[in-house]
Amino acid sequence: MKMRTIRFILIAAAAVLAVSCAEERSESAESVQDRILKAYVEKYHPDAVRSESGLYFLEQSEGTGRTPEDTSYVLVEYSITYLDGTYSAYTSETIAQQLGTYTHSGYYDPRIWSLRDNTPGIVEILTGMQEGGSVKAIIPAILLDQESGLEITQGDGSSLIYDIHLLQVIDNIDEYEIGEVESYLQTNFPGIQDSTDYGFYFSILDRGNSTDTLENEDYTSYLYIGRYLNGTVFDTNIEDTARKYRIYNGDASSYSSSSFQFYDEESDAVENNSLVEGFSKALWRMGFGDRAVVIFISELGYEDAGSGEIPGFVPLRFDIWVEENED
Repeated sequence: MKMRTIRFILIAAAAVLAVSCAEERSESAESVQDRILKAYVEKYHPDAVRSESGLYFLEQSEGTGRTPEDTSYVLVEYSITYLDGTYSAYTSETIAQQLGTYTHSGYYDPRIWSLRDNTPGIVEILTGMQEGGSVKAIIPAILLDQESGLEITQGDGSSLIYDIHLLQVIDNIDEYEIGEVESYLQTNFPGIQDSTDYGFYFSILDRGNSTDTLENEDYTSYLYIGRYLNGTVFDTNIEDTARKYRIYNGDASSYSSSSFQFYDEESDAVENNSLVEGFSKALWRMGFGDRAVVIFISELGYEDAGSGEIPGFVPLRFDIWVEENED
């Protein structure tokens, strides 16, 4: 009888364990992340305020200006960290220097975010702020449009701590960028008064001496320097310039003239050259030996997504030299 009792207990225990394992396996990653996050907040931020959606507000400083709508653009300074304190992203040059990630071609000014297509957590935070205000909050992965992980990690599926300072609410991004460009021109190129196309400002600084004219599908060779409006040089195909501005990549063979194919129609030149639209539009207006400057808004550049270290919604300046015809 005793052996039968022991055998029954073992079978029952195995059944309980099996049910427990099944329940554990059936728990969603979102639920696991929620439990982990609650435990983290209870230990490190017991005074945090949880919103109905699951945001945890750690610190808040009221502003006095406008409040964004979910269709607004916003100018912000920010830092983003994982729960263990590791930085994911930031706008601060000081943080970049402290982390050893500073680059001389980097962009360390405030950034523009669009709330039209942003994540629910960021939209909720910013539409509850006023210009001049600051918020530090934990955004769960689910409110960052990511599938939650099974633990606190450093990657997709992680909760993130956003520390945001709202500087300005922007209604029309093109008008805002054009205002930035025209303010820059008044200081640096007062002779360039108007854009030849919307958001496109171009001027020939020196005409070449060549009498050769470009015909359809001819090629030109050019040198260039790319700058942000804050003066930072972010790209060039001139080796000496790259060394001067400390953005040299270590490969001398990568610094040489680039090639542009001319077409009778500007639209063909834009379509058939692998350059951003504003750059192609400038080269299309240049002849052999010309030197020019062009400044254009992000709609003619890298738009809202940016490219590499170039953020979205950033106007760009290029100084361009078209070489003399060697043919």
